[in-house]
Amino acid sequence: MDGLSVRAILLGVVVDSLASFAAGLVLATIFVAPHTDGAGKVDQEALEALARSSEFLLVNILAGLSCTAFGAYVGARRAGGAFIRHGAWIALGSAGLALMFFAAQPPTAEPLPLWIDISRFALLLPAGVLGGALASFVQRGAA
Repeated sequence: MDGLSVRAILLGVVVDSLASFAAGLVLATIFVAPHTDGAGKVDQEALEALARSSEFLLVNILAGLSCTAFGAYVGARRAGGAFIRHGAWIALGSAGLALMFFAAQPPTAEPLPLWIDISRFALLLPAGVLGGALASFVQRGAA
């Protein structure tokens, strides 16, 4: 952890979490809107089918990874150095936070496909490194 800023890492994790929450709300609104009736009620069966659709899950993963890259970018820029290392640690912090949220959720009758969970966690570190690399690139371009 030599040369790393814990504050910058925490900032990146918070930015990732808030951006992921906001993106989740936007995606839910976009994908659920066609399944509402005139009164704004949502058919529960349609909602459950949507939550398991490959299209929704893939867009959700891509949005989450983009949020991780954004959080890593913000945290690494704040740190001002060791950009890629900061991005990687931000991704690991975000993964740890996500695991805590998953562990706190009650088990569902029908779990998500395994490829979702594997993709989500396997691509977090590369997304964080990408965010850190972008921060380094922008920093070098600004200098």
